[in-house]
Amino acid sequence: MIKDIKQLIKEFDELIKKYPTVKEFYLVRAELYGKVKKYKKASEDYKRIRNCYILNDIISICERYNLIEEVEVIYTKAINKDKNNPENYMKRASFYALTNKKKKALSDCKTVLKLHPKNKIIIEMAEMLIKKLSKTK
Repeated sequence: MIKDIKQLIKEFDELIKKYPTVKEFYLVRAELYGKVKKYKKASEDYKRIRNCYILNDIISICERYNLIEEVEVIYTKAINKDKNNPENYMKRASFYALTNKKKKALSDCKTVLKLHPKNKIIIEMAEMLIKKLSKTK
């Protein structure tokens, strides 16, 4: 059984290398580390995803209370903290699209495409948003 778990960990290592922004992969890997008593590694994965979920909660609260400027600041801080994380750019681009800041949304899409020109998921997301923005006035 432990051998199977260690193999699963290796598979999640590969998934995380390929898709480093998918928080759920870290969560599953952390649980697997716990099962084989690698608590330090489990803790590191939990810390990675905790910050992402806290950020999403803060953004939800700001949006609920129409604190638009604060949302923009939070997304920008997240981008400045990790300039290679495509998820932050795409979230901010979506936010800009929702708040009718078309030029800023397009700029974020272009940036993420430059950073990750071979990531099919990123390309599809950015192209979909660009297409949506080009239809709006």
